[in-house]
Amino acid sequence: MASDYVRGEMDIADQKATFGGFIAVSVWGSLLTVVSVLYLTLVFAVGMDWLAGLIATAVVGGVLGLALGMKTSWYVTLGGLFFFSLVCGGIVQLFGMVFGG
Repeated sequence: MASDYVRGEMDIADQKATFGGFIAVSVWGSLLTVVSVLYLTLVFAVGMDWLAGLIATAVVGGVLGLALGMKTSWYVTLGGLFFFSLVCGGIVQLFGMVFGG
């Protein structure tokens, strides 16, 4: 009943965990968006070489991770994205050299 309610005695552990998860997903999504937009801007808008843009983006992603206190999983993800982009960029460059002359 409503008369049994006492303010401040409800267990809010589930609500705290849900909010913490929401914030973590928001920070991860925001950082991934920032890193992606930065790389695309450096390569296509500024005209920087793809490898230099990739290295600059990885450095900025690492600094942002340090600034926001991200855990090891952020750096593993950033390294995986760096390696994946390095392999894909290398393949595209090789095809360009073969077919472009």
